[in-house]
Amino acid sequence: MKKGFLFLIGLTFLVGIQLQAQSFSAFDQYLSKEVQEGRLVGVHGMVYQNGKVVYDKTYGMRDRESKDPLQGDELYFIQSMTKPIVSVALMTLYEEGKFQLDDPVSTYLPEYANLQVVNDPTVGSSSGTHPAPSSITIRQVLSHTSGMSHGISSMTYDKEIWDGIILNGKLKTLKERTEALADMPLAFDPGIKWNYSFSPDVVGRLVEVISGKDLSTYLQEEIFTPLEMKNSGYNLTEEQKKRVKVVYSFAADQSLQRALAQPKTSENTLFAGVNALFTSTADYLRFAEMMLNQGEWNGKRILKPETVALITQDHTSNIRYRLSTKDTYTRLGNGIVTDTLGTLNLEPGHGFGLGFAIVQNPKKANRSTSSKGEYFWSGANSTHFFINPKKKVVAVFMTQVASVGSPNPYGFYFGNEMRKAIYKGLE
Repeated sequence: MKKGFLFLIGLTFLVGIQLQAQSFSAFDQYLSKEVQEGRLVGVHGMVYQNGKVVYDKTYGMRDRESKDPLQGDELYFIQSMTKPIVSVALMTLYEEGKFQLDDPVSTYLPEYANLQVVNDPTVGSSSGTHPAPSSITIRQVLSHTSGMSHGISSMTYDKEIWDGIILNGKLKTLKERTEALADMPLAFDPGIKWNYSFSPDVVGRLVEVISGKDLSTYLQEEIFTPLEMKNSGYNLTEEQKKRVKVVYSFAADQSLQRALAQPKTSENTLFAGVNALFTSTADYLRFAEMMLNQGEWNGKRILKPETVALITQDHTSNIRYRLSTKDTYTRLGNGIVTDTLGTLNLEPGHGFGLGFAIVQNPKKANRSTSSKGEYFWSGANSTHFFINPKKKVVAVFMTQVASVGSPNPYGFYFGNEMRKAIYKGLE
């Protein structure tokens, strides 16, 4: 009787292990298939659930040309996945009572007083300008509702922004960049529309002015060190440089080629809020774990639970121009769509918090497997992450395939497929 009981316990334990191992088989097969079929050179996936890492696997090469395989400790140039980290940094100062969300940005950055707005962004600055009817607020720059733009859409005025900011070789610091942004008219009146934008650079500059430290130093002291994110920053050591994942891009024949422009790994002085951070998969998972755990990681508190709740609630309810499922738009698959103006708009079914997109209505968002309240973002080198508080899950997907300035036929396909595979396992 006792032997039979022990046998059943052992069998149950083994079956439990087998089920856990099988639960992410779809994600495992997906990652492997992307490399085998040539859509990725190398990829690292990690999943955290119920307090522990339940999946951690790499496929492919760090550097195809040197035949250097991924080891799991690589560093990635995460582009726009910088934005959530910088937003959290500013909110640590909010907790200290250093500002209020509806304070005008110009209270701290005087150059943002008396802004102008382009009359017709589809025409460009040649259409003329008018004074902004209201000041842009800190809440608006955190939630992409300030009227600023990003310079990366097909809208005519975005070409002017790209030329004036990205192609401007004179801008060597975040201060210089944000001052240049203040000299350019807004694309829209503040608060009327969600528009993906350069506003996280303003967020980063606010961190600098309010804290009295440059953004790199503040992130290191307040985010990276307490979270033990030892492979994160704007500049890398010689040892870290050897572990940087090579960036690839799609050629005209849809084959992956080594990108001509690789990220600069040292002597960077422009500590951007919109992009520019390097990190590892494990480091970013720690940051996301902290958010899932209500602002705490390994006994170290970065944010209060009420601040995490504030960050992850929708702050776009008052915008005037919101797309519905009846509108015409082209889905990019990461909460962003291209609307009829050519701007990068918020996809129906989604909201936006303070640095993170939020699934508000899974059905309208075309995310039937997701839960309401899932929050996430991605980067232009095809990196993705999401946090699902309801299912207590964090997932991070790291690769390096350029999707801005190069013809990426897959767009944000990788993030969509990542979600499907992971949620299949969770079910």
